[in-house]
Amino acid sequence: MSVTTPTIPHRPGLKVLRDSPMSLHTTWRIGGPADLLVRAPTPDDLLAAVAWGRAEGLSVTVIGGGSNLLVGDGGIRGLVILARTPGERAAGLLQAEDLGDTVRLRVGAQAPLSWTGRYAAERGWAGLDWGVGLPGTIGGATVNNAGAHSTELKDHLESVVVLDNDGETEVLPASWLDPSYRHTRIKHGGRPRSHHVVAAVFRLPKGDPVELVHLADEHAEFRKRTQPTGACAGSTFANPPGDFAGRLLEEAGFKGFRVGAAGFSAKHSNWIVNAGGATAAQVRELIATAQERVQERFGVSLVPEIEEVGER
Repeated sequence: MSVTTPTIPHRPGLKVLRDSPMSLHTTWRIGGPADLLVRAPTPDDLLAAVAWGRAEGLSVTVIGGGSNLLVGDGGIRGLVILARTPGERAAGLLQAEDLGDTVRLRVGAQAPLSWTGRYAAERGWAGLDWGVGLPGTIGGATVNNAGAHSTELKDHLESVVVLDNDGETEVLPASWLDPSYRHTRIKHGGRPRSHHVVAAVFRLPKGDPVELVHLADEHAEFRKRTQPTGACAGSTFANPPGDFAGRLLEEAGFKGFRVGAAGFSAKHSNWIVNAGGATAAQVRELIATAQERVQERFGVSLVPEIEEVGER
């Protein structure tokens, strides 16, 4: 059982846990313990937690929904901050400004991507319906430039609010992220991060709420039909130019291929599922084996979409 330490100064609701298993906080259900862990459900909580961690001389790791993430079996040293807020509680993280034909929507990093996409669709704000049914948070989706159905987060992103190494918040244009397919300067800047996403600001065109909700429902149904459920982290590899990682993996015989309790899904070859008790080492072995075989057979280098964090 985790043991609590004193709460963060001036934020009595933020309790710090010691040795909290990261397997409880990632969608893969994999990962060793975090030395210290705190939940930060609001932007102000995030700022306070980061400031406290830095003042204490700790390495700070901020995590959103815990998807698209492989935490090492050795856990994470320093302080882990869980920047997430479930469901309807995220309504307080959204601020909308009517601009006529469009809406400017500021969304706190903690808001769930799927919930935000549906919230926008129900109000007739287009551009985020593709996120309905996807795991993760707005912050994580911004860092990864998440996308689906031929749309990426950057397509409607106007600006991003970030916290820098000096503890200052800045509002920067979307172009600052240098976003491309599953890439931003934050994601590929290494850890510990030099910047943390506090909020994302979108410019969304107005549309028909009925049509947008119908489209969002179609996206969610498509994912239920084609993608596995259970303990998984999303797509393992980014799609190579002009092709699909899932097709290459299936052709190479990886559908259902397993190493211990970790295995490529029989439903979608580009997803690795934890059948119960899988380790990060098993997932890494699967990834390396798949990369080697696909390279040998097709001459294609598969690039992991999954980010690794922590000690092996």
